[in-house]
Amino acid sequence: MSLSIMPIVSILVPIYGVEKYIEQCAHTLFQQSYNDIEFVFVNDCTKDRSVEILQQVIRQYPERQAQIRLIEHEHNKGLGGARHTAFAACKGRYVIHVDSDDLLPRDSVRLLVEAAEQTGADIVDGGFADWENGKVSILHHACRDSHHKYQRKLLCQNITSNRIWGRIYRKSLLESHGIYSIEGIDYSEDYAVVARAMYFARRHVIDDIVYYYRKDNITSYTHDISEKNLTSHFKACQLVASFIQQQDPKGKYRTATDIGMVNAYRTAAEQHIPLSQVDRICTYHVSHPLCRLCIALLRRGWKVKHVNWLYLPFRRLYNL
Repeated sequence: MSLSIMPIVSILVPIYGVEKYIEQCAHTLFQQSYNDIEFVFVNDCTKDRSVEILQQVIRQYPERQAQIRLIEHEHNKGLGGARHTAFAACKGRYVIHVDSDDLLPRDSVRLLVEAAEQTGADIVDGGFADWENGKVSILHHACRDSHHKYQRKLLCQNITSNRIWGRIYRKSLLESHGIYSIEGIDYSEDYAVVARAMYFARRHVIDDIVYYYRKDNITSYTHDISEKNLTSHFKACQLVASFIQQQDPKGKYRTATDIGMVNAYRTAAEQHIPLSQVDRICTYHVSHPLCRLCIALLRRGWKVKHVNWLYLPFRRLYNL
């Protein structure tokens, strides 16, 4: 099987600390029913045997070897940096992000590519399933809200999934608007990319389950609420807020952005991070009176559960 000069789709996979999972992940990638794929792996200076195990799997698929690229970082750049390297190097018309501890059902790429080609969509969402203890547990279907409503929910945060995986993206859309993963934004890097990409995208949804998301990897970013990761989260919030402010001069999404920024302060308070650290990173000016009140109450030492009596009903009503 040869790789065309311009492959239809590039699958982008960062590698760091996944020696327990990379073998199963790689098998599900190379066994895809769709053929015209470029596989771009980025070794972000992993300290374990992840790359060695990956190379062992690659040797089992001689028909795929011409389609596989393994890029080596000279120093660790984090998840955002690894995703950026993979995107900058890939050649596909479309890109699909896969975390190296997760899995793909056999027809995932075919279903996503076919939907993108048939509809002309810039982003196609599929459903996903939680994968735990070697089996599928909970199924999650993609949100079918209108573009405007879905964008609002993304910006409000914690209402709908902002996952970067389980979707296919038209590469030219991301390139034309300069939407990339950023080195230094690792935790919440999904939000930093997806909330900006969706602003411009024609989105289509399919009901098929196209991704298995591993829930039992306790070393993944989603399980590590460290101060470093919270700083990354605040950077993502500021990046998206600045982007919306620039792209949306009429303020169509201003309230949603304000609600999302309150979430950054709630997160800091819950994790006992000084709110001054959020102030230092998040220079976006919150304008909605109730959102400003919520932040002011947190500054006065109110517990998050008490501020939520105002914040959560307002967020719920806004998204009806």
